[in-house]
Amino acid sequence: MGKLPELKWVLRPSRADLAEHDGKEIYAFGDTDAAGRVEVTLTDGTRVRVRRTELIPC
Repeated sequence: MGKLPELKWVLRPSRADLAEHDGKEIYAFGDTDAAGRVEVTLTDGTRVRVRRTELIPC
């Protein structure tokens, strides 16, 4: 049996203040706040809160 493909997630922010993180891979997911934003940790260690629509599977 072969190895299953690994699902990765990348950030595609719609806000200009997060544009520098566009395309960065997600390392971990955290809690969701009352506004529906999820805290994510990027592979470089940066933590940001984003909308779920800004998380793209690849």
